Amino acid sequence: MAELGERYSKINISPVIEKRKEDIMASIIELKNVSKVYGDDILTKVLSDISLSIEEGSFSSVIGQSGSGKSTLLNLMGTLDKPTTGDIMINNTSIKNLSKDELAVLRNQTIGFVFQFHYLLPEFSVLENVLIPYEIMCTDRKKDVLEDPKQRAVSLLKLVGLEKVIDKNAARISGGQQQRAAIARALMNHPKIILADEPTGNLDSYSTEMIYDLFRELNNTLHTTFLIITHDQKVAEKTDRIIEIKDGRINLDITK
Repeated sequence: MAELGERYSKINISPVIEKRKEDIMASIIELKNVSKVYGDDILTKVLSDISLSIEEGSFSSVIGQSGSGKSTLLNLMGTLDKPTTGDIMINNTSIKNLSKDELAVLRNQTIGFVFQFHYLLPEFSVLENVLIPYEIMCTDRKKDVLEDPKQRAVSLLKLVGLEKVIDKNAARISGGQQQRAAIARALMNHPKIILADEPTGNLDSYSTEMIYDLFRELNNTLHTTFLIITHDQKVAEKTDRIIEIKDGRINLDITK
């Protein structure tokens, strides 16, 4: 990753944490001195004293070698885990003292996830898969949270270019189509944040380009905050901000 810093130093961007030009934008994710330690007898410190702000509407990436701590960082920001020390603010809400049920509600209402594997349920149609986050939300809140959930799901599938396979079984569409369906599912509940963990790791180069072009389009049109975890430097360079994690710490933070 050293060459990444060299490349951006040529355009006079220092490899340290710096504010975006639009510093009036509010932070939608904020980490305050966050550390994560696993184990009881033998302790393994995966993240160490991370302080980081992600601005609302931004399009950023986190890079790092395998074992650097980047996926642990995503799990913490996605409220799938809690830090050992420090605090995390999601949309101005501290997660420190929230119960598991409260975290689940916050996560379902605020964050959409896109993983390397699509995790579509093969026994359901593409449309039924996209509706699942809404059904989960309705177990926590009153029914009819959305005026017309089916119409929203259909609109999202059209947005990601899947209008011709809406009623197909999820197991009977291509890998690229499955990942686009997973993106539509992630957007179902109007999340403010999309966290994507190696979202194109199982796709060919053509499908990879399509997915990242789609991410950028969604960021521009819906103003959804995107944070993409990747080990691929070429993918990271498509984003507006690149954060490198090395040995559990922020090693590089570049805003274009």
